[in-house]
Amino acid sequence: MEVTIRPFVRKISNESMELFVSTAAGGENAWLREALADPKLFFALRDERIDVYFRGQVIYSIDFKNKNVTPRTHVKYLILDGPDPRIKMQNGSFAYTHKHLHLQDAYQGTATLEQIKRASERYSGDESKGIYKVINRDPLVVDVEIAFNASNEIAEHNAQERQRTQDRVDMVRLTPSGGGFDLVFWEAKHYSNPELFREDIFGQLSAYSRQLHSREDQLIAAFRNVCRFHHNLDRLRRSLGIVGASDNHTDILEGIASDKYSLRLVKEPSLFVFGFDNDQKNGRWKARKKQIEDVIGSKRLRAVGDPVDGLTGKKMKDAR
Repeated sequence: MEVTIRPFVRKISNESMELFVSTAAGGENAWLREALADPKLFFALRDERIDVYFRGQVIYSIDFKNKNVTPRTHVKYLILDGPDPRIKMQNGSFAYTHKHLHLQDAYQGTATLEQIKRASERYSGDESKGIYKVINRDPLVVDVEIAFNASNEIAEHNAQERQRTQDRVDMVRLTPSGGGFDLVFWEAKHYSNPELFREDIFGQLSAYSRQLHSREDQLIAAFRNVCRFHHNLDRLRRSLGIVGASDNHTDILEGIASDKYSLRLVKEPSLFVFGFDNDQKNGRWKARKKQIEDVIGSKRLRAVGDPVDGLTGKKMKDAR
């Protein structure tokens, strides 16, 4: 099947952003205010859409059609287990009736949000959980699940999506460089991922590199928009009385968005490996680490046992 390659876009119109802000301020939209107030949720800008992630799962996908702010949630995150959620099979058919359907109904404040988070967490693997330990502690990570394909989107970080879609990078981070910032793309691998010990990993990184080389102008423009978006989110949180990022971080975002700071694309992606213990570090991983460094260089590899140590090893002051 022929694949149509679309330009890489991250944007939200002024009209949609204003609608988002007014919706958050509205008394009847507790779901949005509570999502904005939850430090464990990550808001990711798409193309006139906002995806809200919890540990690798999109719990809300927000669009702005017909001048409405409409969140969509996968039904699997709304399932409430009953006394016995198992369904009997009788005569070759599942004995399923409406009474077996236990779903969230009306939004009932933070209790509903917490239930959605608990339900979504069932679908998060070790890799997703590790990635989100990083982004929740590092405010310079400005995007996740960055896909270069026909739709430019992948909703969730899991093996099934990985098999169906090419060229998806896990994280993008702003790294201070001189008087500006570098845009660094990071691929993350848990130590248990077999791809890490095959030649596939080098092919994967090379594919990402080709995408970055061919889309430099698109990516620079897109991520200035992303910085503007996160800056606007910080301002919105403050207006709602929600603790947000520091003044310094907000100034960085505004400076990048307005071209005050230079933004340079690093065209070779980096690799973040985590989840090994001391025995593995000094055993199998020691030899593999050297092999990887021989191919991509030590500066493009960050390997830690605990993902909370982050992409740089430096303690971040502005945790989300």
